[in-house]
Amino acid sequence: MLCTATLFEELTRSDNLVERDFTDLSDSLDQDLAFVIKQGELLLTDNRILDTGLSATHKIGQGEPVWFVETMSKRPKELQFKNIGETTLFQVEGRKIRHQVDQAGFLSKEILRYSLARVYERTENRRNFSFEDQLYLAKDEIDRVYYRQGDIIFDWGDTSDAIYFIIDGKVSVRTIRDNSFAVLGSTDSFGEYSLITNKARTLRATAETDCQLFRMNADWVLGHLSKEHPLVRLTLHQTLSMLSIRNQMRLIKSNDGVYEDRSETV
Repeated sequence: MLCTATLFEELTRSDNLVERDFTDLSDSLDQDLAFVIKQGELLLTDNRILDTGLSATHKIGQGEPVWFVETMSKRPKELQFKNIGETTLFQVEGRKIRHQVDQAGFLSKEILRYSLARVYERTENRRNFSFEDQLYLAKDEIDRVYYRQGDIIFDWGDTSDAIYFIIDGKVSVRTIRDNSFAVLGSTDSFGEYSLITNKARTLRATAETDCQLFRMNADWVLGHLSKEHPLVRLTLHQTLSMLSIRNQMRLIKSNDGVYEDRSETV
């Protein structure tokens, strides 16, 4: 699990960070800078997701990264932020983020690469032979599992205990109304967000055909991620959060709704 409070503490111990005011955000749009919230809260707004006049909003607080993904990938900073607290931030140079990501392990790099392709809706072939080679080298540490057509791999509300990589076959990711959200094929992976953020599964994964998968369990995944620099883990956190927001807004737009865990409600 990526805990922003823990990452914030580690980051403030490992780096000499420059404090900035919220008003400095708008002045840094064209600068190679990202930020971490020191105190206060921001309301994130993304106007690009829905064409209905609505916007996607998400509240973030202490320890949350701002513009890590855009700075790391050198993309425009299109998200907007509203100050809803007495917010101050720590400044992080883009070159430091990219350096740490370049030095990261194969699993972190692949999750970032694959998730960014989803966030920015890139449709070209995403195959990564280096990552596949590393998985096959680790075959004694991860499970090879098989499913028959129609088998449920995980269901809405399930505890997140693994990430999956498709060796052969196809997997259908389905909404709470059992509509197809995506069909994944050989070399695709799925299940990252729920595991890394310690959330219940919000989609169902079903074997569209007979399929063969690598199953990377939670201990193995989190063991690899825990070795990474806080900047790498904060970049992972923001990338997966952006992907989750886009997925949820896509579900709302299609009137499919979003799974809610009501196990703790009275």
